[in-house]
Amino acid sequence: MTTQTLIVHGHDLKTAEKIAINIMGELETRKNHFRVHTRINFEIENLRSNNIVDINIINHSFNYDDIKLMVSDMDSTLISIETIDEVAKEVGLSNEVSLITEEAMQGHLDFSESFKKRLSILKGARTESFNEVYENKLKLNPGARELINFFKSNSIKTALVSGGINYFAVRVKKQLGIDTYRANEVEINNGALTGEVVGHVVDAQAKAKYIDDLCEHYDLDPNQVIAIGDGANDLEMMKLAGLSVAYRGKPILKKNCNIQINYGGLDSLIDFFDKF
Repeated sequence: MTTQTLIVHGHDLKTAEKIAINIMGELETRKNHFRVHTRINFEIENLRSNNIVDINIINHSFNYDDIKLMVSDMDSTLISIETIDEVAKEVGLSNEVSLITEEAMQGHLDFSESFKKRLSILKGARTESFNEVYENKLKLNPGARELINFFKSNSIKTALVSGGINYFAVRVKKQLGIDTYRANEVEINNGALTGEVVGHVVDAQAKAKYIDDLCEHYDLDPNQVIAIGDGANDLEMMKLAGLSVAYRGKPILKKNCNIQINYGGLDSLIDFFDKF
């Protein structure tokens, strides 16, 4: 039996020790996390369900140092809100829009059609509501800035791809210093939404296509890409990427990813690149 290595993210020594005993492993202390090395078989989902801490397996056959590009979703991933839901709240249409958003994120609705439907509900909404949401509601998720800065300092390109509205994506890109982005352009007339999309909706297939485009642009293999998301619309790009991360992910995403971050910040991903 080959040795497996488990990352226990964070600084909870008691939990790390308990996990090490549980899987008959050797505990190693790192600066911001613990590693448990074991030669026995274990079910990681059992460990996750019994411990309130992020736990992931290091894939020893994967070269983490070969990652050259990070592509991340925006809403509920880099930022803490669903921007279109917040715009709907500003104009008194929260109930009509938020339910559609949740159904789409769970994978129960076609994303492209759900976005068009939500946008049609918001027809006539003034764009001042965008600025109100950006200034007063939009917050970066914990560890977002630290993660982006880490990638930048290690010459790893960064990209944002969003099924949300371009207005917010361009501002989050600038706020975090992300290299490039793609999002939905919506039609605006006389300072109000017309309810129409300009061009194609950035759905799951479009997100995967964006990774393809970036790989071609930077001359990379998809295996050199880390993709981060939280909902069903991120599934296709995560299947394509060499390393996939579900951040506070919906169940459908957790079943189809390499890494889960359910408790800590986005900067927990830095643990995989810790050479000590």
